[in-house]
Amino acid sequence: MQLLKLTALSSLLFSLALSFSSCEKEEEKERGGRLYVKSDIPMTGAQAVPATNSNGLGTLNVSYSKDGKVLNYNFSWTGLKDTITGIAIHGPAPTGYASATIKQALPGFSSNLKNNQAAYPYQAGTYSGYVLVDDVAIVEQDLLNHLYYISIRTKAHPATGEIRGQIRFQ
Repeated sequence: MQLLKLTALSSLLFSLALSFSSCEKEEEKERGGRLYVKSDIPMTGAQAVPATNSNGLGTLNVSYSKDGKVLNYNFSWTGLKDTITGIAIHGPAPTGYASATIKQALPGFSSNLKNNQAAYPYQAGTYSGYVLVDDVAIVEQDLLNHLYYISIRTKAHPATGEIRGQIRFQ
């Protein structure tokens, strides 16, 4: 009888331990699906529509938290032809398709830049910031489907931008 009680107690404790570890794994899985991160996304003139013949290159890093509905970004560039006239998030538009409207101008870019070359302001630099995904200007599902991009517009390419990088998480 005592052996039966000991076996039942052991089975119960094992079942409880297994259920706790299963819940923890589900929670980790859910949490893991709520933060999206991608680094080293190229920004080039070839991605602009129409493509530019710019030697400018950039690297874009992005992260998106579904819990906070915040898109964080930072990017750097070098080799731009001319002075920057604007930096913005555009969409919705898939990679390689026509330019899209500005959804979020990135404010204060001149004061947020860290210029590397004093002789040619804005030819090279870095920029970072964040934007709230409000499902009005920037729609979460479109963001997760890679339908937004960041462009750096210059005097040489004021309409579509000198370089462009598609925001993607895969």
